[in-house]
Amino acid sequence: MPASKPVEAASHQIGLNDVLSASSKAPKPPPPSTLDNTALLLIDIQHLAEPSYHLKNAVEAGLPEDAVREVLSDYEVRFNAAVVQAARVLDAARAAGIPPIHVKIQCLSDSGRDTGLLHSRLGWNFPPGSAGAQFLEPTKPTAEEIVITKTASGAFTGTGLDATLRNMGIEHLLVVGFLTDECVETTTRVALDYGYVTRVVSDATTTYLMDSYQATIGKLGAYGFTLTADEAIAEFASLSAQA
Repeated sequence: MPASKPVEAASHQIGLNDVLSASSKAPKPPPPSTLDNTALLLIDIQHLAEPSYHLKNAVEAGLPEDAVREVLSDYEVRFNAAVVQAARVLDAARAAGIPPIHVKIQCLSDSGRDTGLLHSRLGWNFPPGSAGAQFLEPTKPTAEEIVITKTASGAFTGTGLDATLRNMGIEHLLVVGFLTDECVETTTRVALDYGYVTRVVSDATTTYLMDSYQATIGKLGAYGFTLTADEAIAEFASLSAQA
C-alpha cells in the first residue's frame, strides 16, 4: 500500500493573530465613514508620557542618571517617532475638517482630591498647570478644539466623552497617543464596546516596552482595529474629496 502523501507545508508561517483574524464568521460591516461621523481622538500626548519626565523623577529618587538614560533610550526613540506621526495625522484631520478631541490626565482641583482612586493610590495626581499635565507642542490643541480631562486609564471613565461624541454624531474614531497597552487600549476597547468603529493608528502610539506594544497592536490588528498614519492621512483626504 503506498505511503500517505505528506501534507504540504504552508507557504508562510502563520501566527496566532492570523488564526484569530480568520476565525470570524459573517461579520457585519460597519457604517461608512464620512466627514460628519468621524473624529480623531488624541490620548495623553502630554509631558507625563515623555521620557524626560520619567528621567527627572528617577534621578530625583536617587537612581543614577546614566543608567536611567540607557533604560529609557529605546522608549525615547519610539516615543519621539510616534509623536511625529500623531502630529501628521492631526494636521491631516484639521485640513480635512475632521474634529480632533484631545484627552489628557489632569484633575479638576489644585488639591487633587478628585483624582480617581487608582491614580491616587499610584501617586498620579496632576493638578491644572502642573508640568505633567501640559500638552506637547506638536499636538497641542487650538482654542476651538475639544479637551477632555480624566483621572483614570480610559477616556470614557468618569468623563463626558461618550455624550460628547454622540452629540456630535460621531460613529468612527481614529486613536493616537499614549500608552498603547494602557490608556490607548483601555479607551479603544470601551469605544468598541460602546459601538464606535474604532481604529488605533499603529505608528502614532507606543509604550514603554516594545514587546507590550507589539502584543497590543498585533491583537487589535488581527481584528482590523489598526491602520498606519499614512493610511489615516489618505482616508482623511478621501473623505474630504467626497464632501
